[in-house]
Amino acid sequence: MRHSPQPPVGPPQRPDGVTGPPAEPPPPAVDQSDLIELLRGRGQRVTSQRLVILRDLRRRARHATAEEIHRSVHDELPGTSAPTIYATLDLLVQLGLARRIDTGLGAALYDARTEPHQHLVCRHCSRVEDLDGELAAGDLLRRAAATGFRPSGAEVVIFGLCTACARE
Repeated sequence: MRHSPQPPVGPPQRPDGVTGPPAEPPPPAVDQSDLIELLRGRGQRVTSQRLVILRDLRRRARHATAEEIHRSVHDELPGTSAPTIYATLDLLVQLGLARRIDTGLGAALYDARTEPHQHLVCRHCSRVEDLDGELAAGDLLRRAAATGFRPSGAEVVIFGLCTACARE
C-alpha cells in the first residue's frame, strides 16, 4: 500500500533550511563605477551617501522627488539630512548622471535616465512619463546665443492628460 506524502505541518521550509516565508531576492546590482571615476577625476570624495543615493535613483522605474529618495535611503543612511540628499542629487546632475525635471506641479523630480528623452506631465494626476527622442532645438539654441545668452541645452516638458485621465 502506497502512502501519498502528507503536507508539512508548520511554517514552510526554505531551501536554505530557514523556517518562514521565502526570502526576497536581493535587488539587482547597480554599476556605480562611473560615479567613482568622475568623483576621483574631480578630486572629490567617494562617500557612502553619494553611492547609496545614486544606486537608489538608478533602481527606480520612475522619477522621484528628493523627499522620496530621502525616505527610501533612510534605513541605510539613517543620519543623512535632507540638505545632503539635495546636494548629492545636484552633484549627480552636474556630473551628468541624473536629470532634474521641473514640471511646474510641485517638487522637482530626478531621473537617472540620461539618454535623450523628453517628459509628458499629466495636469490632472501629475503623472510624469518619458517620451523617447532627442529634441531638435538647434535653431532655438542658436537664436538664444545670438542674444548674448550662453545656452547649454534645452528640454521640453509636454503638458496635457495621460491616457487614463483622458478616458475619464
